[in-house]
Amino acid sequence: MKPSLGTGSGGSVRRRRIIAFLASLGMIVATQVSAPTAWAGHTVKLRVVIEKVKQQGCTDSTDGSDFYARVVINGQNFDFGEIEDEDEISPTDWKAEKDVPVDVQPTATVQIVLAESDGFFNFGDDLCDISAEDGTDLDLTVALAPCAVTGEVSTPCAQTKTVTGNDEGDGDAELSFRVEVEVPDAPGLTVRCTHTPLWPQPGDDVTIKVEAFDGAIQVGDMELDAARNPALVDRRKIADKLEIWVQNQPGPAPDAPDLVLDHKTMGEFIVHDVPAGDLEYGCVAREDTDTRFTGWRRTRLGPPAQGAAIPVIFTGDRANSIDIVFIADTDNYTGSNDPAFLTNVADVIKGAYYGQNYFLDQQQHINFWLADQRGDADAGTAPGTICVLTPPANWATDYAAWADAGAILHTNAFRDCANNGLFSSAPTSLSTVLHETGHAAFALADEYCREAGNACDGGYFENRPHPNMYDTAAECQNEAPSPVNCRSFTDTRGRTWSLSDPTQNDLMNVDQRPPQAADIRRMDWMFANCIAGTC
Repeated sequence: MKPSLGTGSGGSVRRRRIIAFLASLGMIVATQVSAPTAWAGHTVKLRVVIEKVKQQGCTDSTDGSDFYARVVINGQNFDFGEIEDEDEISPTDWKAEKDVPVDVQPTATVQIVLAESDGFFNFGDDLCDISAEDGTDLDLTVALAPCAVTGEVSTPCAQTKTVTGNDEGDGDAELSFRVEVEVPDAPGLTVRCTHTPLWPQPGDDVTIKVEAFDGAIQVGDMELDAARNPALVDRRKIADKLEIWVQNQPGPAPDAPDLVLDHKTMGEFIVHDVPAGDLEYGCVAREDTDTRFTGWRRTRLGPPAQGAAIPVIFTGDRANSIDIVFIADTDNYTGSNDPAFLTNVADVIKGAYYGQNYFLDQQQHINFWLADQRGDADAGTAPGTICVLTPPANWATDYAAWADAGAILHTNAFRDCANNGLFSSAPTSLSTVLHETGHAAFALADEYCREAGNACDGGYFENRPHPNMYDTAAECQNEAPSPVNCRSFTDTRGRTWSLSDPTQNDLMNVDQRPPQAADIRRMDWMFANCIAGTC
């Protein structure tokens, strides 16, 4: 289960009260936080999907039920035709979608109606009871940004909810559904939001920084400092407005942004003397009518409220997020509170995960943690061994059940690797961080084959669903995102592999740059699982 992040307060002029996560019976319930008014002018897509229907007394036919349904979004009907003679159905096309302007209406009404046909298909006398309250229909209210479902039932968005009527078998049906809201991204606009120090302690001043970029930010743009590295291309973008929001009240919405800048590329806001607990913040960039909001994130001041891991950037429940735990190498750091380690982790988050556009676009679905104990990464000595990764002593008990990747940062030189959910990297090798994350968190195979040096010696495998590597050419031709680009090679063990991603400028290739089509397909699938609560 997700750990609680506790409570805390601080402020620039006034003390800040930070919303707490509440723990009850081992389950963590997050207080709903509304997005700032940054969504004004946006139209979002509200989607209601009926996933499954099961007869629980709604029909007396011995031949099976004839279900049909209606979804009503803000008064607009979406009717779904009859499926005959089945008491349990999983329809593939019972999906209603409607564009809703957020600034006109921050919430939407949804009604789900289920009926069983007697041959007339008119939503007349054959309604099935799917409401635990009075009436038969399910009536919901959907908050749009961020998405939340209340009404006759409450449920997180993008997660399956199952409901059943209250007629105790007389006219009841069981229905599973989910609600999704898609907020459009602003083309060509990216926002990065970070805080310093990475793991603040009670009483520290915390600096929150917002930066606007164009849509092409890539690894290597971490400092955007041509004086330090003339090869860097400055991807900063002048935004119409930049905003930093710090949550400061227990109600549903913050009062106002704490910092607003016009026509700037970056800005900073200091929260002074923050006490123990959690600091919650988010950043907004606006350009014309387009807006990017990072989502809310929390950082822990002092020790964690529960568990061993220290949440330094917590964006959402572990079941809904890719969770990356940074581990200090025992040969190079004194512990998780080593200033050098904290600086290196901050650089990796900023320059790798927040320095490559694909990962930055997914920042609302990635949590970053610090392990409380050290691990070890060293060069392998046994024949055929690239490197040896030793997790912290408490990894199996405190981390393995929920961490998607454990990143052992080290400063000594050897060839890095990934296995069993762990990977190693030097903190200065930002592209290696993302390449090894591709292995550990997303189970992507290597795609490099340095044939000139007879070094087709990567980790090759076909991992379904959505592999980026195939063990036959025919599978590549039939399934790859770009079958016209399929090519094959033979590795040092004599096995032949096929793939379609390019030989250069690719996350899982030797130059470890942006993810390409096959990488993105699998990563998108993983993030979709996270959004559905199955990370």
